[in-house]
Amino acid sequence: MALTTVAKVRGIASNLSSLEDSTIEMYIDDAVLELEDFRYDEKYQEKLERYMAAHLGTLDKPKPTDKMLGPMRNMYPNRTGQEELKLTEYGKEVLRILRKCNGPAMVVFS
Repeated sequence: MALTTVAKVRGIASNLSSLEDSTIEMYIDDAVLELEDFRYDEKYQEKLERYMAAHLGTLDKPKPTDKMLGPMRNMYPNRTGQEELKLTEYGKEVLRILRKCNGPAMVVFS
């Protein structure tokens, strides 16, 4: 069961404000499934769900990365590649939290 809410996802992702609640709920459900494969401290569960849902929604309804007002031009991020979480600010936050939970790769004491 998800800990985050539609309101919390909308609160961080204004680009998703026009989506129906049911669509954001689907992204939340997908986020819960995606996060099952990762190890992390439970205290981050809600935040990870929120940012993962915002990430998934943004991949489907991307924010423009470049706007021009004259001859109207919007550019959107490339959605291909293996490191998909790095494509959105929300995915980057998911990665940051996961790295934080897994700690340093090696600690050396002398």
